[in-house]
Amino acid sequence: MKIKFIISVLICGLLFSSCKEEKVVKEKKNFSVIIEGVFEKNDKLQVFYLISGDVWKDDNSVSIPVYASKEMQKIVVDFPEKVVPENIRVDLGFNPTQTNVTIKNISVKYKSKIINGDLEKYTKYFYPNEFVTWDPSYFGYKLNVINDKYDPFLMGNDELAIQLVKITQ
Repeated sequence: MKIKFIISVLICGLLFSSCKEEKVVKEKKNFSVIIEGVFEKNDKLQVFYLISGDVWKDDNSVSIPVYASKEMQKIVVDFPEKVVPENIRVDLGFNPTQTNVTIKNISVKYKSKIINGDLEKYTKYFYPNEFVTWDPSYFGYKLNVINDKYDPFLMGNDELAIQLVKITQ
């Protein structure tokens, strides 16, 4: 009787141990831009990537909707595979009624490497254009309409270009 019990326990043990699913995590091989910010109105972010021998254009960009929230949102923008950017530009929206945004983080990830822009370190890698000004009373960015035009963005600088080369090596 004991032998049957022991054999039954062994068989059950083998059955249950062989049914485990093994999960294989595949490493992403594309660039991602992680943006954390507060956008109080519905809008759309557009992230451009400059590739070798080309110019800034809509074909070299990824757009993503942003939904109104007074809470910090984490937005991940994935570039197409095989795109290796020389520089990056983050357009902060198309909605001219979006007058203020708070940005906490703009980081760039490639495989397991990251250009860390968290806790405002992104200001070392990006600079605002004339439609984006710092608003000390809001403690964030003011987005401006100038001459009936609205095109607020943060442009990657030379330091970002250097770091983009480093993370691909």
